[in-house]
Amino acid sequence: MVSALTTEDLIAQCRGKDADPAPSFCTGYILGAFDTLSMAREICPSATKGSTIDAVATTRKYLRTKGKKAKAAPIFVVRDALRRSFACKRNAKR
Repeated sequence: MVSALTTEDLIAQCRGKDADPAPSFCTGYILGAFDTLSMAREICPSATKGSTIDAVATTRKYLRTKGKKAKAAPIFVVRDALRRSFACKRNAKR
């Protein structure tokens, strides 16, 4: 994965209150990943749990609690956080 951003850089950019939706690099990065993963059906936000605050807060919390141990590129760490919070229910009839 080619990225000028490291996971440590993203953690530093995302310091602050988890539920802070202020326009920032952190918020933009998370929402860009959220939109991409949602369009690709990698995540499935519901109408009740899919707001900007939900996406930003859950990802910031994940970065704060698990980010320093992550070895992957920042986009994969954000993906993991969003997949945990907005998991798709698999069709059991397959």
